Amino acid sequence: MSIFALLAAFGGGVFAAAIGALPAFIMTGVFAVVGAVAGMCGAADASNILVNYMAFGSFFGPHISFAAGVAAAAYAKKKGLTDNGADIAPALAGLNAPDVLLVGGVFGVIGFLFKELVIANLFGGTISPRLITDAPGITVFCSAILVRLVFGGKLKTGDNVVSKGSAFTNVLVIGIFYSLLIAGVYAAAITNGVPAEGFGGLYHVLIFGLAAVGLVFAEMGQPFPGCHHIVIIAAETVVQCYNSTGNMWMAVIVAIVFGTISAIICDAETNLINSGTDSHIDGPACAIFIMTFVVNACFPAL
Repeated sequence: MSIFALLAAFGGGVFAAAIGALPAFIMTGVFAVVGAVAGMCGAADASNILVNYMAFGSFFGPHISFAAGVAAAAYAKKKGLTDNGADIAPALAGLNAPDVLLVGGVFGVIGFLFKELVIANLFGGTISPRLITDAPGITVFCSAILVRLVFGGKLKTGDNVVSKGSAFTNVLVIGIFYSLLIAGVYAAAITNGVPAEGFGGLYHVLIFGLAAVGLVFAEMGQPFPGCHHIVIIAAETVVQCYNSTGNMWMAVIVAIVFGTISAIICDAETNLINSGTDSHIDGPACAIFIMTFVVNACFPAL
């Protein structure tokens, strides 16, 4: 663990609080896409910097930046500076409240330490290759739970386990066919001779980044559905299942199933604990860390 990265995490948290949690996450996607493409083109050093130090490091790593923005938004609501602590779109620098930004810095450090000291030692493959989860995802979720407890508000905010009627049907349609898209593109590429080593190793980073960048439309006020929890699970599943079994049809089918389950988990979390206005507890992060456990338990990375 680098002391410089730890210090940078405080700055990263302040920066994310200033620009807003959602804009910070969109920037995560930008660097993830560019870094993944660089890696696929053979620029390993550039890819390492863009992916590990920018997209998922102290600058825009979701466990630092997004988590910090979530905390700052909840604190601003508690102080009476905003009406909705779960609104993660606004840039909080406009509040002219330095303490709000500093809260972001504190939670940036908390996220950094939790990922480096807790998750890396428990669920980073040190115990078993089948006991691995997405470190930013589980950190974002746990940080948001801490935010809710510290800054007030009920943990449970709804009674419906999943959405009702056509809303739930919409969740299923998006889950099934987004997963089909992601798995189908990978299958088509590999079966047409694209080298699996370079493409598959960064495919989930590319897909996650594209989904995160797409949230710029949500920032603009459009009803753009967050789908990064679906597509990253579908991408991880199709790659790891194919690597483990050598059966592409099986890999595509399992990817669709797992991606759809991830969509349902996110919907349930949103209904049960993320339907209030006190703070944001991220449904996609919840789904990603749970389903990453499942993917690695079934198909440990070789």
